[in-house]
Amino acid sequence: VNMVNHLHSSQQNIVAVCQKDSQISKLIKSPLVGITKTNIMNIFYRAYQLSSYIKKENIRIIHVSWTKDLLLSALVKLFSGNKISIIYHRQMKITRYKKDIYHNFIYKSINIVLVITKALSEDCKKFLPIDNDRIIKLSYGIALPNNKNTFDKKLLFDEIELQENIFTIGVFSRIEEQKGQHLIIEALNILHEKNIQLLIVGHCMDISYQNDLRKMIEKYNMHDRVAFKPFIESPMKIMPMLDLIILPTYEETFGLVVAESMLMGTPVIGSNAGGVPEIINDNNNGLLFESRNSKSLSKKIISIYESEELRIKLSNNAKIFASEEYNYEKHFSKLTTILQKL
Repeated sequence: VNMVNHLHSSQQNIVAVCQKDSQISKLIKSPLVGITKTNIMNIFYRAYQLSSYIKKENIRIIHVSWTKDLLLSALVKLFSGNKISIIYHRQMKITRYKKDIYHNFIYKSINIVLVITKALSEDCKKFLPIDNDRIIKLSYGIALPNNKNTFDKKLLFDEIELQENIFTIGVFSRIEEQKGQHLIIEALNILHEKNIQLLIVGHCMDISYQNDLRKMIEKYNMHDRVAFKPFIESPMKIMPMLDLIILPTYEETFGLVVAESMLMGTPVIGSNAGGVPEIINDNNNGLLFESRNSKSLSKKIISIYESEELRIKLSNNAKIFASEEYNYEKHFSKLTTILQKL
């Protein structure tokens, strides 16, 4: 959505294709082609319809960001006489080979695969049937929030029933086991003598796991030091109110929360797995802990908790790094250059 709206506002000729009356369709500001849900029964007809529209409007590039849309896009290209280019923006980890007949047909149609990390680039080179020189790393561009509607810290902390002046850790992710919220609770139990509290923000995807978290909180007598908030419209706006943000996920492809926290000037700790080590340079712009290891995490927490000097160093270095690496305008400038070369 951000890409479509940004390119549209930049006077680029762009058309969005998505399901009619979907949440995405309500956010799109560019011209829109609404379609019904695609399935095996209608995909060829839908591809023919879109190819006719593409020919009529003289569209020459298709950008795809959802794996399930790849077959439709490949068929559209086939029906269009292969006169269009396809860019596939891959953002999720790949764990198996995709070099069968079906995937060879798909990736033969793709001109460029954009990836968000070096690790994902290596995965694509290993698992996908596509030439290495057609795999390009393009870092996320992260827009800074405007300052018009900032949160009132006292009101927020009163609402979530945490104390405003206590060292507060934040974790922002869906509530499910692989996201690792339990690791922070276990780490804080190790550090039970320290005055630290925790805010868990995110939608519950696994109610049994959330219940387990609550049982842990009661077991460790931490009910007055841990708060849940299912949704915050602009998480980046509350990040400066927190003393530390942790990404405890077992293995995150990227770790957007880490980059956002860096931009907002809040120290970060992340698991040493997936794409996170590409963002965090350990002990320079953040700290890394051993994935799935609450004892390792507790050591990293206490080092930040006890050293204001370390917090300042990490935050300053992180802001410099993230402002350059995840610059919003630079991201779209690089994307435009890629589009122009097709």
